[in-house]
Amino acid sequence: MGNDIQQKKERRRENVIQPNKIAYLKQVKQSNMSEVLEKIWQHQQISRVELVEHTGLTSGTITNLTHELIELKVIREFEAVSGNVGRRRVMLGFDTSQYRIIGLDIGRATAEIVVVDLNGKIIRTIERDMSDRKGPDEYFGVIDPLLTEVKQEIEASGLTILGLGVGVPGPMDYGAGTLLDPPNFPGWRNYPLQSVLEQKFGLTTLIEDDARTSAMAERWYGLGRSIQDLVFITMGIGIGGGVVNEGKIVRGTNGLCGQVGHMTIVLDGKICDCGNRGCWETVGSIPGILSRWSGGNTMEQLTEAIRTGDSEALQCMEDTLNYLETALINVYNMYDPELVVLGGRLYPYLADYLLPVQNHLRSRLYAFAKDRLRIEPSTFGTSQSAVGAAALVLGFLLSEPVRLLALTEA
Repeated sequence: MGNDIQQKKERRRENVIQPNKIAYLKQVKQSNMSEVLEKIWQHQQISRVELVEHTGLTSGTITNLTHELIELKVIREFEAVSGNVGRRRVMLGFDTSQYRIIGLDIGRATAEIVVVDLNGKIIRTIERDMSDRKGPDEYFGVIDPLLTEVKQEIEASGLTILGLGVGVPGPMDYGAGTLLDPPNFPGWRNYPLQSVLEQKFGLTTLIEDDARTSAMAERWYGLGRSIQDLVFITMGIGIGGGVVNEGKIVRGTNGLCGQVGHMTIVLDGKICDCGNRGCWETVGSIPGILSRWSGGNTMEQLTEAIRTGDSEALQCMEDTLNYLETALINVYNMYDPELVVLGGRLYPYLADYLLPVQNHLRSRLYAFAKDRLRIEPSTFGTSQSAVGAAALVLGFLLSEPVRLLALTEA
């Protein structure tokens, strides 16, 4: 009798321990596979021996993980190259033959869809003017058939869609995947975007503020591949920012980290849609700039007036650059980035003035930091947010590969 009771206790204990052990092993595998993929991404091509050196994992673990990833067509072997002492090595890099990622940018003026491979190469892009579309129903009247066509085309080719990434004007409730009340974007308040898209298309869907997707485009596919700390600033109908610290997006307590367009630039200035007064966006965005010039209603017209020497247009641009300079010095002092990237639809009109702006900034920065000031234009131009939306899914793959690949197979 005593033995029977003891055996029952042991079986109960095993029933508890076994699931915990399985979960632990899955977590270890997730962590190890993530580390392997991140090192491959960082180096673009790397040998198994180098993976052992860079990760600290055993050669057996590296062999097993890379074998599985090759079978899944996430990575592949490249033809051998000569090593330092003439020894030939097989290199590992991302396989671009099987998986595709869809990026969608829902903007105030345009909507854009991109399809990329695992290396971020743009396979296809579709853009539509949405300036006359108001609210989700009108937007999806355009977007739905386009996304359906893209999805069907990829699947008909025998390829696998890893997921759908979406950039949209914030702020957002990230836990619920819901837009809150984006300024200058009527009709989207409390809209459950993530769940709607998942139901419509049956894809793993990630959504993010469009300034942050733009930052992630640089982090994974652009200038940030070798930089851990950067700030992306997008300037157009609105002004937003995405902060990357130690390679990861920073959101803050309320998801407001990086809302550079809503820093106060003009004391007692105009009331902004966000509720603050004198925000950079009220004077430095495209509508903010044009509201200070009486000679026309487009940036092209303003640029032409500057070219012909119109005094009001020249003053308007001088003020715009002063606001930009003030905003950038605040960004540098608040975030201390290695790199600031400027993009958005306004940037091309300001690009010719970037050098004098940088020179002025150097005179206002801490002396020991001024020589490290670096400002660059965005890598992907007007497609930045859509490409960054796709990069959200790549980031998910690199951080939680076991989970994402399981969702893809489900």
